[in-house]
Amino acid sequence: MNDQPLTLSEMADDQPLTLPEVAAITGLSLRSIERGCRAGTIEHTTKGDGTIKRHRLMYPPQVRKLLAARQVGATKPVEVVPAVDDDLAAARAATRRMLARTGRRVA
Repeated sequence: MNDQPLTLSEMADDQPLTLPEVAAITGLSLRSIERGCRAGTIEHTTKGDGTIKRHRLMYPPQVRKLLAARQVGATKPVEVVPAVDDDLAAARAATRRMLARTGRRVA
């Protein structure tokens, strides 16, 4: 018997995963996954009635969707915003330097 856990691609789509299992597979923290589920930003399936005993489960397609959503921002290159010469910003900075020398507070 193989002791290695199944990967996400090897699992059947109808096999539910608990949130600790999802955290182990994705590398995300359990706390961040729980917060996302509570806030409604992470798609999941609830099991149980009421608020006394509620279990959150995720199916492999939902986990794949979570991973895809997390990788969207990571693949974009960082855009460098060029510095703009702003006369008003330069005047404010000069005033702050002047008032810092005199010891008065700047609003």
